[in-house]
Amino acid sequence: MQIKFEATPANRAAAYALRQAVFVEERGIAATVEFDEKDTDERLYGVAYLRPDLPVATLRLEPQADGVMRFGRVCTRQAYRGQGLGQQLLTAAEDWAVTHGYQLGTIHGELTAQSFYERCGYQATAGPYDEDGAPVVVMHKQLFG
Repeated sequence: MQIKFEATPANRAAAYALRQAVFVEERGIAATVEFDEKDTDERLYGVAYLRPDLPVATLRLEPQADGVMRFGRVCTRQAYRGQGLGQQLLTAAEDWAVTHGYQLGTIHGELTAQSFYERCGYQATAGPYDEDGAPVVVMHKQLFG
């Protein structure tokens, strides 16, 4: 598996295609909600590829103030869930964040994914509350270099 953290058109397209499949088609989130003002040409996306033509998981890197990196829009292609690919991607993103000076990871995760994030070392600190029609919890994890 290869993981890329890039803002290239090809990597953005892979991230967008995964999000379209998972959030819009599978989960029923409106595309106008899923794709927002944070999706810019400069935005870095982490994408895990099993082959150069097979992206299977993605997340969006959203730098916050005070050394906090928010990992957003985390998803794995349905046929590849349960194989640890999302966790590998998230771990690689945390490592990337540490090497770029971030000390805390934060995720606003859907309640249905809370146990996944807990297995990745995140702890709920707020919520649940409604975000885009789904119950969400705010979770944090101290990142170490």
